[in-house]
Amino acid sequence: MSDLHGTVGADAPGVFDDWIGVGGTVHEADGLSIAAGSRYPRDRSPGTDERTCWVLGELYGHDAGAAHTDGSGGPGGSETVGPSRAYEPRPASVASANYALALYDRYGRSFVCGLNGNFLLAIHDPERGQLLLSTDRFGTVPLYWTRPDDGTAVFSTNVQTLPYHPAVDTAFHPGYLHEYLAFRRTFGVRTPLEGVEKLRPGTVTTMDLADGTVSADQYWRPRYRPCEVPFERFVDEFVGRFRAVLDEWLREDREYGVLLSGGSDSRLALAGLCDAGADATAFHMNDWMNREARTAERVAMETGTPFEWLRRGPGYRIGATERNRWATTFNGWFSQPYTSGFEAEITGRVDGLLSGLYGDSLFRGYGVPSPTVPLGGLGSVTLPVERPVDSIDGYVDLLVERAHDGYDLPTELRSVLDEEIHRDGGKIRHHGVVYDSLDDLVYYGGCYPLSNDDDVRFQTGLRKLRPYRTPYLDNRLLELSLSMPVGYRLRRNVIDRAVARLAPDLAEIAHASTGVALSRPFPVKYAGEHLTELRRKCDSTRAPPEPYLTQGPWLDDAELLRSSRFVTEVLTENRALADAVPGMSAGEVRRLYDEHCNGENHVGELYTLVTLLTMPATARVLAGDPGTPDRTSSAEPPVRPPRRVIADD
Repeated sequence: MSDLHGTVGADAPGVFDDWIGVGGTVHEADGLSIAAGSRYPRDRSPGTDERTCWVLGELYGHDAGAAHTDGSGGPGGSETVGPSRAYEPRPASVASANYALALYDRYGRSFVCGLNGNFLLAIHDPERGQLLLSTDRFGTVPLYWTRPDDGTAVFSTNVQTLPYHPAVDTAFHPGYLHEYLAFRRTFGVRTPLEGVEKLRPGTVTTMDLADGTVSADQYWRPRYRPCEVPFERFVDEFVGRFRAVLDEWLREDREYGVLLSGGSDSRLALAGLCDAGADATAFHMNDWMNREARTAERVAMETGTPFEWLRRGPGYRIGATERNRWATTFNGWFSQPYTSGFEAEITGRVDGLLSGLYGDSLFRGYGVPSPTVPLGGLGSVTLPVERPVDSIDGYVDLLVERAHDGYDLPTELRSVLDEEIHRDGGKIRHHGVVYDSLDDLVYYGGCYPLSNDDDVRFQTGLRKLRPYRTPYLDNRLLELSLSMPVGYRLRRNVIDRAVARLAPDLAEIAHASTGVALSRPFPVKYAGEHLTELRRKCDSTRAPPEPYLTQGPWLDDAELLRSSRFVTEVLTENRALADAVPGMSAGEVRRLYDEHCNGENHVGELYTLVTLLTMPATARVLAGDPGTPDRTSSAEPPVRPPRRVIADD
């Protein structure tokens, strides 16, 4: 078990055997019960008060100069270019939980304001009779919680287990369920389960163990403050921070793996490893040796890095419906813990993992709305200019345009969004999460909190394999992103320039999507991307061997659905559940599937529904599945001994 589960209240102790089958609790005192996986052992501070701490994820360091900002950005944040001089990395010999306790003893609860890392932190302080729960700035490790009628509080990092708790009585909320079906995610702190929410990002939540009261104190939220500096100076700052992040993490006695694509975000990760002299292995997941795979292999060969092709195929994708069912959240599809079928191949080879996740969200145009020009049968072109969004209504328009809303549900999607996204005094609330301005909402609403991004399950799965980093989610790079002008995101490429600085030979290799070297100017890369796409559409002689195969990193899911009957098999097995989904029926699903097979595109609707129907929580909520969760098919990997002693969690 690699999750954390807990209850607060007089009736809390003694429920874990029946709830999640962990064979006992890890910690039980003063109306508090917490069970944590063996990868996350508790650490205790010296003395008689027995403060106890758990950290899921990792603490990278601490900035003692970071005072409580009440969510205004903080020192070294969006209003400055350089990081605080008071920042110190966590010593490699000190585990994250021990490190947190030492800081708590020194600074009190305000120490979380300066924490750098991707983590969920829990501290039991018996002297104060409190449980402190802290999320990192972007909420990269979600914690789900609810308040049952008996006055307790129940929480878990795995939302699938909450409906199985004997005190939790929940149902699907029609509006939030509609959001999930339309966007394959729920936004902010909401979930489709009534009464179940996530802790807010950048927040310390305090639970009083005597009276059960809960209070939340936000210490950070993003404030976009662009800094008009020359682009090359921005690249200098980016490269310096990127190098610092890796230098602090890497150790001579470890071997590292990088998830390498044919693009540039992960190429920079490999360049950083090689620049630091680290031993590395490049893992590339693909369905056949296509253009994407060949590009990744060439990048690895250029650096002398061993290349491991993790071959998937359609069976890998389809098998994820069962393999990932306990790892699924209400963010993303069943397929999105992408590495879940390759745990042995990865953990047997490396001691740490590096990825390029969220480079596009924070340093390129992914979060900036841009106009799209239709080209008829040739597709469309996205222009490298900003599409202005000058109101909340305009932001909601953007969301509605991106929805997959082919079902005839009793709720109206626009009404659900209008109710949840609104002004509150001088702030904007988006599904329980606060933004200071419309710019903050537009540019960062897709990844703040990180659960607003539908790939958060990929991040979570990687974290549970090995000690893991994506450099772009380090505070120092997050802060730099908040100072990056929009024009640099749309018409420059700081990540490509950083590759050219660290590994010039890698920058000369063409990007798999554009067919143009990373070192070339933006207009050439922009034209190359669209010409490559046009050539792919017009040149039938280069068609892949199967209709569902592509030249890119992913299968063509639209063609896979037409080539395989796995959707009908899932529907047949779960027909009663489909009929029980509010506003849904198995017949409605079959109609959409038939339309898809006849040429329409309903991948979004069908994949999201398949994910919903194969979740254990759905069977529990809609059909009263009575048993203790059988987690033998979970995508969460069994704990494997490290290849060498690893000091951190």
